[in-house]
Amino acid sequence: MVKQSNKGTLVQGLLQNQPGAKLVQILLHTSTLSLSHLEKAIRIQKKLGNKQVLSSILIELGFITEDEKRRVLHQHGRAFLLGELICELGYISLQDLEKAEEKLKAHPGLRMGEMLIQLNFINDRQLAQALSEQLGFPLAHIDIDMVDLSLLEPFSKKFLKQHLILPYEAGKTHVYILTADPLNHAAIIEIEHKLQKQSEIFIAAQSTMLSLIEKVTSHRMHGEHDDGNHISEVVDSIFLAAIRDSASDIHLEPMADHMRIRFRMDGVLIHKMDLPLEIAKRVSARLKVLGEMDIADTRTHQDGRITQPVGDITVDFRISTYVTTYGENIVMRVLRRDGGLKSIEQINMDRGILERFKHDALDVPTGVIIITGPTGSGKTTTLYAAVDYLNRPTSKIITLEDPVEYVIDGIMQCSVDDTVGRSFSQSLKSVVRQDPDIIVLGEIRDTHSASVAVQAALTGHKVLTTFHTEDSIGGLLRLIDMGVETFLISSTVVSILAQRLIRTICPDCRQPYMPNKRIARLVGLDDETLRNHTFYRGTGCGTCYGTGYHGRTALHELLILNEEVRSAIINQEPSHVVRQISCESTDLLSLMENGLYKVLEGATTIEEVYRIAPRANSNRSVAEIVKLMGDENEY
Repeated sequence: MVKQSNKGTLVQGLLQNQPGAKLVQILLHTSTLSLSHLEKAIRIQKKLGNKQVLSSILIELGFITEDEKRRVLHQHGRAFLLGELICELGYISLQDLEKAEEKLKAHPGLRMGEMLIQLNFINDRQLAQALSEQLGFPLAHIDIDMVDLSLLEPFSKKFLKQHLILPYEAGKTHVYILTADPLNHAAIIEIEHKLQKQSEIFIAAQSTMLSLIEKVTSHRMHGEHDDGNHISEVVDSIFLAAIRDSASDIHLEPMADHMRIRFRMDGVLIHKMDLPLEIAKRVSARLKVLGEMDIADTRTHQDGRITQPVGDITVDFRISTYVTTYGENIVMRVLRRDGGLKSIEQINMDRGILERFKHDALDVPTGVIIITGPTGSGKTTTLYAAVDYLNRPTSKIITLEDPVEYVIDGIMQCSVDDTVGRSFSQSLKSVVRQDPDIIVLGEIRDTHSASVAVQAALTGHKVLTTFHTEDSIGGLLRLIDMGVETFLISSTVVSILAQRLIRTICPDCRQPYMPNKRIARLVGLDDETLRNHTFYRGTGCGTCYGTGYHGRTALHELLILNEEVRSAIINQEPSHVVRQISCESTDLLSLMENGLYKVLEGATTIEEVYRIAPRANSNRSVAEIVKLMGDENEY
């Protein structure tokens, strides 16, 4: 046991001249890392010739996680030199940093960020991200419609371009400044002095600043601004940014002194911009007006819908307000009407699963087909793709949805509307009288809708629907919990498809790496595959906002019921027994196993599969999983 008085000396000796020492010191100080783990990492680093920073070795050994590293960088950014921080963020290698430091000796007037860009080691978006982490100033994404042009009157275009700076909004005492150079104190003081307000600094990339300054100065010259429409323009710019970034949800979150705006992109929330309180309240009111909500009522939660043209497309926004300490928190689900409908081949289902889903489920003449998963897992997209596959001139398809999200030619679609007496339960009674071949229920909500689905299947119909459960076996058990008789379930349910959406590796910063061995084993990868296969991850860049991921793909778990599974349901066997029987007799592949296959394809990372997929024990080898996926290649 090392005495506390000697620990600091020991650490100092261990870390002397070691690349990445600063971050490791913080990890030790916060008890995130043990001394024994550090000693092992340093030994490996020396064997590698000091060509890797310590944090990357610690992550590969499983001693710290990527999230822990990012949290330290975010909380202690000011403790790092900019070059160190950019290296820790994974934007450059140690060799790149050493080369840049050597070049700087001959150019003392340049700063590290400028030198790295000159050498094409990073781009301006990566520099902006690093400055944000180092200085604690948030990144902001400002469109021209969010700029108050009256604030620019005291400043020339030359001043704005020379200093890459722009005052874009002001309150009573503060001015909000966007800049690519937050250390340019002279320019910031100049703006504060002329506007007689205290500054709040936000960071943007150099190319973004140049483009925005060009736009606003052009508008100012031509007088193209109308203060009366300013709030509408702010709302429109938020909608446009959400569509441009393919966001699934918009979050407007009131804070003590500003409103934070975040977009859910690829399943995670990304901070996009901040609004001063003076504008935030008016933006909230504008959204409530568009959603036909009570603008005077700020003390109760409300729901509404907005149908709004954004650019060349029409978009539906489901809007919900939630009263919090600092005001109304607003969340909007984004439902695009363009290109939303995908074919069955476009839903990222692996070949082996897709063939079974088409031939052993969708092509069966009668029975219930259930698509299950949590909110936001892509159930509706898969449901519509299945309906599109079944849409033939010889079949009558009728739907009951809340609401109709995609319009498909040739099928009869009904949207629930309680206000006109077209409730879900009332519409269910009418559906079966319409002589359908195929019935599509947007969702099984309760015992009544579950019973209708089962009864319709018993009378010779094919029924497609969605369900909120964790996996395919959970869908069977929840039907039993709802009170549906086990013999009815076993005789009517044809298949259950469970799914999740999982982030894919960003193509712009994709690099080989060695996964965390502990997590790899939990996912199902054996040591031989780890040694003989190349794995990839994203290191973080401007394209993926530093996350390492860009876009999403789907994981699927398809259960086709056979006699063994039906008998297990009738006997009300526990879930682990039903799963075991399904794996042995139907070749059921779990969501985790499908995720493992996606990792081997290079689509995602082991850590992302471990984060998303439900835990499922499997005795299958990697080769068996690959074969069941319909891929004859060996990994």
